[in-house]
Amino acid sequence: MLIFDPKEKLKADRESLLEQLEQLNAKEPADMDSELYEAWADQHEELEDLLDEIQDLLDDME
Repeated sequence: MLIFDPKEKLKADRESLLEQLEQLNAKEPADMDSELYEAWADQHEELEDLLDEIQDLLDDME
């Protein structure tokens, strides 16, 4: 029987998001005034927001 552990799931999700953020950081556009950079920054901010939400949930579980 499998037992679902929400805390472990959140930790795994956090690790996945950290990996995605690392990959995204490696693709940061050089031209900060471009539309490509703006799209990159939006995606970066979204990942950081998700990481913050997960961390808040983990903190609440302790």
